[in-house]
Amino acid sequence: MTTQKPADFPYPSHFADVLGSRMHYVEHGNGDPLLFLHGQPTWSYLWRKVLPELEGKGRLIAVDLIGYGMSDKPDIPYDIDDHIRYLDGFIEALGLDRITIVCHDWGSFFGFHYAHRHPERIKGLAFMEAMLNPIPGYDAFDPQTRAFFQTLRSSQANAERMMMDENQFVENILPAMICRPLERQELDAYRAPWTDRQSRRILCTFPQNLCIGKEPASVYRMQTAYIEWLGQTDLPKLLIHAEPGFLIPAPAVDQYRQQLPNLETAFVGSGLHYIQEDQPQKIGQAIAQWMDRCGLHHHHHH
Repeated sequence: MTTQKPADFPYPSHFADVLGSRMHYVEHGNGDPLLFLHGQPTWSYLWRKVLPELEGKGRLIAVDLIGYGMSDKPDIPYDIDDHIRYLDGFIEALGLDRITIVCHDWGSFFGFHYAHRHPERIKGLAFMEAMLNPIPGYDAFDPQTRAFFQTLRSSQANAERMMMDENQFVENILPAMICRPLERQELDAYRAPWTDRQSRRILCTFPQNLCIGKEPASVYRMQTAYIEWLGQTDLPKLLIHAEPGFLIPAPAVDQYRQQLPNLETAFVGSGLHYIQEDQPQKIGQAIAQWMDRCGLHHHHHH
């Protein structure tokens, strides 16, 4: 990816050296950090219209996972443990503490897993279209989504055809999971990290590792461990949800109200999976108001 940022994403770029590679992030403001974590196949650009609503609430940091966005693409397998190591390294490199995590999709997996391991560093957790209870089986999906995952996971050749040759996550799934049509330059901003076919091999990993019916077992263990912890910790939590949603439809919201202590919920209107593209202002305002109510935005000067 060129370091030319899209015109509609004016936040200054920064790079952290992590394990010999550069991880890209945007940063603005000061105080205790809000760490924004994206998932597949997006990057910090996803948060561009959410961030302005949180001005004054702390040090806003939106990072690109290793291999994603404007971060480097080192020659690593991009398995789940790789992402965990690089995100751990990023948080260490910036010396982040008293963190409010704002997360989505696979970013929520890594955010929850980090919080579970470092609860003393976390002030609160805000999440949307997040990976909470593991998906019980392929039957939980609509027929189209089920076919997508079953085909992709049936062979590496299928995964590479769908992700590398056809670039399906960027060209098909992303626009299909947003209610409004993306502008040409917006779609181009999501295409930009993935213009080279070989680099798109990275995109095979997350759909292959999404926990469906307890598989892969290693992901299932991590996910069940953090969801169990989330069900016990009194850390402030905010579940932001849209209608109809995708990973977290309305019936699931009621379930999580029972399951997760100290949980507030905020309904932001219509949206599918990438709800930051449909309701960014409402998402940002919901987080800001939740932080005010929980007293999460007070500055602590060390």
